[in-house]
Amino acid sequence: MTAAVAAGHDYGVGSVPEMKGDLRSDRQDFQQVVLSCNKDGMDLLRSGQYKQAFEQLKYAESLLISKQGEDEPTNLMAVMCNNLGCYYKKVGKLHAALSYLRKALKIEVSLHTDDVTVAGTHLNICAILSKLDKHDKAVQHALCALELINSRVASTGDSVTQDEYSVLAIAYHNVAVERDYMHQWDQAAAAYQQGHLIAKRCLGDQHPLTQTLGKNRDVAQQKSQKYGKERPAAQPAAASGSPPPPPPP
Repeated sequence: MTAAVAAGHDYGVGSVPEMKGDLRSDRQDFQQVVLSCNKDGMDLLRSGQYKQAFEQLKYAESLLISKQGEDEPTNLMAVMCNNLGCYYKKVGKLHAALSYLRKALKIEVSLHTDDVTVAGTHLNICAILSKLDKHDKAVQHALCALELINSRVASTGDSVTQDEYSVLAIAYHNVAVERDYMHQWDQAAAAYQQGHLIAKRCLGDQHPLTQTLGKNRDVAQQKSQKYGKERPAAQPAAASGSPPPPPPP
């Protein structure tokens, strides 16, 4: 079982520089084709049509590379890398997924992309690293996401959206899951509790994420009481059961 993913969003879409006349029109047409292929690809991926999804996404990637080169950091390239990362994760090619998501993160940071988008990419990377049993690295990405989304929520005030609160709760959940894997049960329980309080207040008692966080908090507290003092992350897993499942998407 792995950490949850902040999925279902087209992260990385941003504005592009103004251009004049036909050049601007050609550029906009090109961008629309690439974004349309990405949207179609992700819709196909969500519906389980993996082959068709891959064809759409790789076609968009080839168009993008032919137009602007592979190494030019743009919002479109960040979207492309994020979506291909999600595709490869879905089909179980985790190292390919990690490569694309790391590239997306690098581009987003260089372009000063908004905090929610960057947090989502950190959470996607966290989920991949968790699947690869690299929990010490996974928790660092979860903590980065948590810091970013906490900052966003604090600065936004009363205009915070439900999606942003959901990402914040998922970030707490992912931190907790990785702490759980590392047998840091007190810290896991505390993170589950923080996520549960946020989800309960902002999403409601009956929201699946709220209920999952509450149940997982209780399990982590039971483990902490049963197994006593927290163990270091490097110590191999004991027969304490698997970490709790991720929240529903």
